[in-house]
Amino acid sequence: MRIGIIGAMEMEIASLKDMMSDARARTISSVSFYSGNINGAHVIAAVAGVGKVNAAVTAQTMILEYKPDYIINIGVAGGLHADFTIGDIAAAESVVEHDMDTTAIGDPPGLISGLNTVYIKCDKRLCDIMKRASEECGVHAVSGIIASGDQFISSDRAREKIISRFGAIAAEMEGAAVGHVCAMNGVPFGVMRAISDGADNGSHMDYPTFAKMAAERSVKITVKVIDKLVTDKLGGE
Repeated sequence: MRIGIIGAMEMEIASLKDMMSDARARTISSVSFYSGNINGAHVIAAVAGVGKVNAAVTAQTMILEYKPDYIINIGVAGGLHADFTIGDIAAAESVVEHDMDTTAIGDPPGLISGLNTVYIKCDKRLCDIMKRASEECGVHAVSGIIASGDQFISSDRAREKIISRFGAIAAEMEGAAVGHVCAMNGVPFGVMRAISDGADNGSHMDYPTFAKMAAERSVKITVKVIDKLVTDKLGGE
């Protein structure tokens, strides 16, 4: 089984690199890809860089060069759900591009040209596994819509706009771009984010304090997700 893992920043991928046996590194289109074995799976981990274009380039390159069975986007996000606290997990049932806006020509907010949809559905099995893995690690998890855009959400006004328009539980900058590319290529995907801040007026203070902890928690749960995918394939569940 080949599992692709995409994070925006080095701190979201570093621990996975350290876990790999027989690791190999390549740089393609300025993106660092690391491939090796983790707990019986062939894992390809990539540091995409921040933002939707970087995420899309990374996902497309990963698909063409490594042909993963699944792609999982991990990292941190701003929490939009009332029940979230720092370090909780958001598991995407679907993703939206909250900054996609062709409403001036009559389209609904977030409509993605070509896919002709606002909400890109994630792989349900992956979402379920992410929630179970989180709970087994003693971490509270909520599944729902994750919104992506080329903005760090750090105001109550922007936060409420995303919630009211899309019903999103978390906001970040890459997941929907990964989902967009995977949908175009027919690759099952999931997005899992640890909450680092509240995507509100205090986010610029919370994020530097809690991002590293949230990223490490995301990686810990990702390894359990990999274990469950391998076990499923072997017929152990």
